[in-house]
Amino acid sequence: MKVDLSQDFKTKYRNLMGDRADKLFAAIQEDSQEAFRLNPLKANFQNVSYSLERPIEYSPIGYYGEINGNSIDHLSGYVYSQEPSAMYVTEILDPQENNKILDLCAAPGSKTTYIASKMASQGLLVSNEINAKRAKVLSSNIERMGITNTIVTNNSPKDFEKKLGQYFDKILVDAPCSGEGMFRKDPDSVQYWSLDYVEQCANRQRHILDSAYKLLNNGGTFVYSTCTFSPEENEQNIDWFLDKYPDMHLVLVKKYAGMEDGRPEWGNNNSELTKALRMFPDQFNGEGHFMCKMVKDGEPAAIKERQINNGIKKDDTKFVQKFAKANLKTLSENNWLKINDFLYQAASLDSRFKGLHILRNGLKLGEFKKNRFEPDIAWILAIKPDELNTVFELDQTQFEKYLHGESVILTSKPDFDNKWIGLAYQDKLFSWGRYSNQQIKNVYPKGLRR
Repeated sequence: MKVDLSQDFKTKYRNLMGDRADKLFAAIQEDSQEAFRLNPLKANFQNVSYSLERPIEYSPIGYYGEINGNSIDHLSGYVYSQEPSAMYVTEILDPQENNKILDLCAAPGSKTTYIASKMASQGLLVSNEINAKRAKVLSSNIERMGITNTIVTNNSPKDFEKKLGQYFDKILVDAPCSGEGMFRKDPDSVQYWSLDYVEQCANRQRHILDSAYKLLNNGGTFVYSTCTFSPEENEQNIDWFLDKYPDMHLVLVKKYAGMEDGRPEWGNNNSELTKALRMFPDQFNGEGHFMCKMVKDGEPAAIKERQINNGIKKDDTKFVQKFAKANLKTLSENNWLKINDFLYQAASLDSRFKGLHILRNGLKLGEFKKNRFEPDIAWILAIKPDELNTVFELDQTQFEKYLHGESVILTSKPDFDNKWIGLAYQDKLFSWGRYSNQQIKNVYPKGLRR
């Protein structure tokens, strides 16, 4: 599809880039580069049907290539489609297992799921999205990838300021932007672009930057990124931010082939901006991005946590233990949290999160029903096969029928009699099954059926 660039856009970048602008415009007309990521949280995570012969240099789990959203690799959370440029943001952030991390503008979840994959289900990741519809997509992607240490929130950055000042060790702001760097991947987005829209985005980003500063602990790391070329949203905003907050400092970001320095001449001639990086599609094998890394002066402030009541009653514990005894080899009772009739293994029980609009706190284990407990799809996507008493491997026909909502009829009595079993296809767990009388009844969520 031809990308119809406006005259204002062309004039702006010819003024900024001179003769090189025409090379940029030509690159925008080329096909975008497809890529995907593996998920180290999964058992035998490299066991996928896609070629791993084209690794991405700066990502240990990234590969060039296109994936099918209906494949078992995708449905079971073994792979995540992500544009190659965007993968580098998480590597710059450098998540560690004991960190408290905030992804402030997280939907649809590509960077959040990458961050979580490097945290090994430890520490705390708060993934926020202000748009309610996009926040639900974010939550579903976190569930599919088997992530357990994440709180998904649907709040404005201002809401966080009131409760979580200086709480986070690391913050990512992948800011909502004018999207110029993604024009060839999403040609329809061109129609929303205007010079005024760029200014609106830059102004909104400054409010988000203000909030992020207040939420970052002393000594913390802050990564800012956009998928746009616009100096107003990149160098100019960072120059403004550093001027407003002199205890924030840019850190040099390592650059790989095709990556370029930030442009001081586009940001008040601040020479520090060369520490940032840019990716232009005429030089780099990916879409257009800007990224920079900053650190905050000072010693980290102490964080005193106060835990909320988890709402668990004795009967609740008995029902879950009864389920576990019949169907699991191990059961962790840490950080249980009951919300209405649902049981979670909470990512945090810190009272600071009370009052925020939370879509998901950690891992949703299941639901209490009359005198019993039933497990949730999220649990099977996060569990390892060796934690289950029974894993039943479906053949292709059984798998396709199960995805349609059909039950599996067994021709002979199996060597298990427990009710809840893990279902796998190509050695990848993707759903619970409810066994009874030589039949595995379908419990695959209706919203996921195909």
